[in-house]
Amino acid sequence: MPDYLKDYVDYYRVRMNRYEHDPDYKNSYQSEKAIYEAIAGCNELKQFRERLGNLNGLNAVALSRDEYKIRYNHYRDIKETIRAKGPERILARADQYNEVFNLMTMIGEEENKNMIEISMDDVSLLRNAWFLIDQIEIYETAEVPSNYKMQRQQYANELKANLKESYDNHTSEMRKWQPDWTFNPELVWEERHRRLFPYSDEHIHEKINQYKSILNLK
Repeated sequence: MPDYLKDYVDYYRVRMNRYEHDPDYKNSYQSEKAIYEAIAGCNELKQFRERLGNLNGLNAVALSRDEYKIRYNHYRDIKETIRAKGPERILARADQYNEVFNLMTMIGEEENKNMIEISMDDVSLLRNAWFLIDQIEIYETAEVPSNYKMQRQQYANELKANLKESYDNHTSEMRKWQPDWTFNPELVWEERHRRLFPYSDEHIHEKINQYKSILNLK
């Protein structure tokens, strides 16, 4: 075997071996093994092109399957159910492709779709309103001399107007992507959101009710 061919064989052997005992990359190992066996069976380098065929394309499919399975398993384990949808759909479709360009196009489409789903699942409206709700409550319930009550109520009304404006603007943006989108503050109880709110259940219930009352949400 000429030296330059041996170098190629050694290279593809190393590529194969790096995945051999990695349980997360079983598909990639089998794909790299097929490429290695193709080059190892050559008597001269020019035979490799014919023996390689579309193995490089299938190698991209295999690597994508392994990597998106890792992502899917991770999101599933931490109960990020919305983020898991993208990798799950990519895994379901990946085997239909053997051309890298078409595979990458599909992955890009599914990731963009998933980004929109993640945006629709956002509860930042409630999180960002937390301080304003506290301020509104202070202005409306604080015991102050009677000649200050009207002023305090005016402050509270201005904050309510700011809250309403923020809600309307956010809703308008979301409906560009999903026409029937409506913010649901109850999503905060889903584990993927609840862990981001360092408050007691009682406190969260209180804030949700106040938020709904201010914005006249059902």
